[in-house]
Amino acid sequence: MATQLKPGISVLIPTQNEEAIVGACIRSFLDFGDEIIVVDNGSTDHTIEIVRNLAARYPKKIRFFNEPALPDLNHNRQFALSHASCEWVVRADSDYVAYTDGEYDIMRLRESLLSRPRALRHEVIAVPQCNVVGDFWHTGVAMRPGGWRANPERQHVSEAVVPAMPRFYRRFPWFAFVRRGRRETVRFAHCLKRIDWPHPVWMHCNIKSDRNHFFRSERTDWRELGNFRLFPTLESYIETVVEAKYGTRDLDEAARLYVDRHVLPYIEPYDPEAYYPYPRLVREQMARCPVYRVQNENGRLTRRFLGVDALLSF
Repeated sequence: MATQLKPGISVLIPTQNEEAIVGACIRSFLDFGDEIIVVDNGSTDHTIEIVRNLAARYPKKIRFFNEPALPDLNHNRQFALSHASCEWVVRADSDYVAYTDGEYDIMRLRESLLSRPRALRHEVIAVPQCNVVGDFWHTGVAMRPGGWRANPERQHVSEAVVPAMPRFYRRFPWFAFVRRGRRETVRFAHCLKRIDWPHPVWMHCNIKSDRNHFFRSERTDWRELGNFRLFPTLESYIETVVEAKYGTRDLDEAARLYVDRHVLPYIEPYDPEAYYPYPRLVREQMARCPVYRVQNENGRLTRRFLGVDALLSF
């Protein structure tokens, strides 16, 4: 950690194959963050191009690092942290789009963070989040009692609104991102004073390619297994389990089967009147370039790719 931290907020955004939403994500944090540090971890789609275009447009705000060799998410965040200069850091994801106006404007949280007096215990602010999945018009159905562990068949399909998660940290000596089994967290997490923000400040837009959905579904099992000598990369692990799970060694076919089995059966229309409104930047992208659209064909949900060309000139 830097010996002298500046007052302000560093937004840390790890990216990997998030072309559908990464542009809106970064633009939504431009006013909130004093610096935005984006670290890419091996994207093969248009993510790097989109981020570089934004970094060229906002060179004083966005710092981009292309680091494909970083092995996992906690290493990505720790790399970003090593380049961060502000007292507060945001553990953001590249598919979060912040509210930039209205009742849930993230700037209200910025004012709160920067005005907080130092406490005896180091602080973390937790925020709930609303979720859309598959496209901008759908979200996850309510889970059966028991939470994630009781619903393994839809492991990465979140409900419309999920409880607060720690995301905003005031840095302290020895602060670091670490891996604990399946989860990425921070060192000394149990010692932090947790403060819950009352409402979402962003929408989680889980809108990815079939292959990206599929790879992320296997990532937590790979992490939990922890045998990185035998399986040094996620793809090396997937290649050993894919045929048993999906009856094919073709990763694209397995990805399509994963989405058909474990995503589309567990989504329903998102109702902004019942949950939370769409952020302004999400509404704009819905109108201009939604990338994917889920539709009902003969009583069965399917998903269609609409293209990303319009995002490249945002």
